[in-house]
Amino acid sequence: MFQNLPDSFLQMNTIFISIMIEALPFVLIGVFIAGFIQMFISDAFIAKVMPKNRFLAVIVGSMIGILFPSCECGIVPIVRNLIAKGVPLHAGIAFMLTAPIINPVVLFSTYVAFGSTWEIPLLRVLGSLVVALVVGSAIAYFYKGEGLKEKIYAV
Repeated sequence: MFQNLPDSFLQMNTIFISIMIEALPFVLIGVFIAGFIQMFISDAFIAKVMPKNRFLAVIVGSMIGILFPSCECGIVPIVRNLIAKGVPLHAGIAFMLTAPIINPVVLFSTYVAFGSTWEIPLLRVLGSLVVALVVGSAIAYFYKGEGLKEKIYAV
């Protein structure tokens, strides 16, 4: 049945299915965490925990990613629910930039992948924190609206 298909198509199909199978558990983890946030974390709790200072909120958003073992694809529903609950956009974006990089699962796999040395994982954390702080601070400084939050509620 598949004998008439070119090898490159079969190889592409195999890679596509492999990526889907690899990403599915992380997307499910992200959706479950997002559901947990939606059901059990109140707006008042988030308002109490999140600093009012914009730049301090970016720092907190950047650092809280260490608690969420999720990948890039699983972090999007988490951030969407956090922003809908009242997390400022600049803190949510900083969180989204660091969480897939500084979580313990990724740090350990990077440690193992680079010959059991902490140099590369620490540089990876430092780089992601720098990027998240710069981007989050830029959003905090230049973006003053609540347009994204309004769009989230409209969906």
